[in-house]
Amino acid sequence: MGPWDAMVQLSDGELKIAHTNHLVTRFREIRDELVALRSIEGFKEFVPAWLSDEFDEADPFHKLVLDLALEVETPADLLDALVAAVSLPDIPPDVTEVRIMSLHKSKGLSSPVVIIAGCVEGLLPTAPDEDLSPADRDAKLEEERRLFFVGLTRVKAEPGHGKPGVLVVTSSRTMSLADAKQSGIRPARVVYGTVHLHASRFIQELGPAAPATVRG
Repeated sequence: MGPWDAMVQLSDGELKIAHTNHLVTRFREIRDELVALRSIEGFKEFVPAWLSDEFDEADPFHKLVLDLALEVETPADLLDALVAAVSLPDIPPDVTEVRIMSLHKSKGLSSPVVIIAGCVEGLLPTAPDEDLSPADRDAKLEEERRLFFVGLTRVKAEPGHGKPGVLVVTSSRTMSLADAKQSGIRPARVVYGTVHLHASRFIQELGPAAPATVRG
């Protein structure tokens, strides 16, 4: 039985579960509110009726609802727009600057163009900490692999609107020895102060799904 069906039966007295009186009371309030909202015929009348009792006009959510309501025509469309706006906020595509952030900071964001820089062994993933146990090193590696996946999935593609989405994953082949030491990178080899690097193992793990290689 799903949660809604269980609450309906609790509310109607067909089901008894201990310590649920407060849930039943709140559920009845919600169900009454839904009945009242469903009785409103016009969408323009629906939005202020819903907002008036739930959100103060100074609440950012109140403004978001009003803005989105101008772009949709039904409560169902408004719900979809709200879910998209709250869970996948866009980085505006027409800004004049490049936004630079860590993989951690990119969680929850999306953009039509995403560039993941520095995908080399020693940076992504970072060099293993020898002071950690093998289990902890494996856990840290898995976390960095998940972060890489977060970065890969920040691209927002809308093929139906002519926006295929662009993902660029960069892997430097060389850097100075000083920069490598500062970043904790173990070079593949060093030639006259120039460090030659290995591409991140995470790129290789993508297999056939990996972006096509372009050497620059």
